[in-house]
Parts: sequence; structure tokens; C-alpha cells
Amino acid sequence: TTLSQGDWKYGNLGSHPDGRTILLDWAVPGVTPICYDIAYYLAINSRRFSEPKEAVIEAYRQELALQGVATSGWFERQIELALLGAFVQLGWNKADEPDELGWWVERVLPTARTL
Repeated sequence: TTLSQGDWKYGNLGSHPDGRTILLDWAVPGVTPICYDIAYYLAINSRRFSEPKEAVIEAYRQELALQGVATSGWFERQIELALLGAFVQLGWNKADEPDELGWWVERVLPTARTL
């Protein structure tokens, strides 16, 4: 688990003059599984990505590893469940985008079937 900002979206990101990213609007912080924020981020910001969601997930995993977090043995299952949770919360806003909805359904349906 980790401290989570709880509302990762572009509207809540800022830039510090030294280049660091600043997280704004800490209205719903909490302790969550590590993959919660990235799943929410993917669900709410997907229209703005310049790279595939799978690449974003892999970059996130690699950054965790660079920070000393061992991801083997738990990351895959946690990202699957976190994506399912994000889809349950925000999937409704994908209804008018067949390709986007298709990615989510293809990605989360196998996980849902295991529950």
C-alpha cells in the first residue's frame, strides 16, 4: 500500500519552476494499493495519452523498480484488479468511444471472470 492522492487527473497536476510535477487538490487522500492511482489515471485521462495504456503501465512498473519496489509476484494481479475497479467507477464515460471501451472490456473482463 501507499499514500494515494486519490484523484489523478490532468486538472490536478501542476509544474514547479524547477520542473517537478505538483499534485493539487488533495481532497480525497488515503492509503491504497500501489496500482490504484495509475488505474484511475488511465481511466480518467485516456483521451489525452500519446502512447498506449500498456506502455504507461509498463513505465509505471519500471519506475517502481527504479525506486526499489520489487514488482514480481504481485504487480500483475494488482494492476488487473485496480483496472477493474477503475472501470467499474468510470467505465460509463467510455460508452461513446468504441475503441476505448473495447480496450477496457478486453482488459478487465478476464479479471472479472476470476472473481
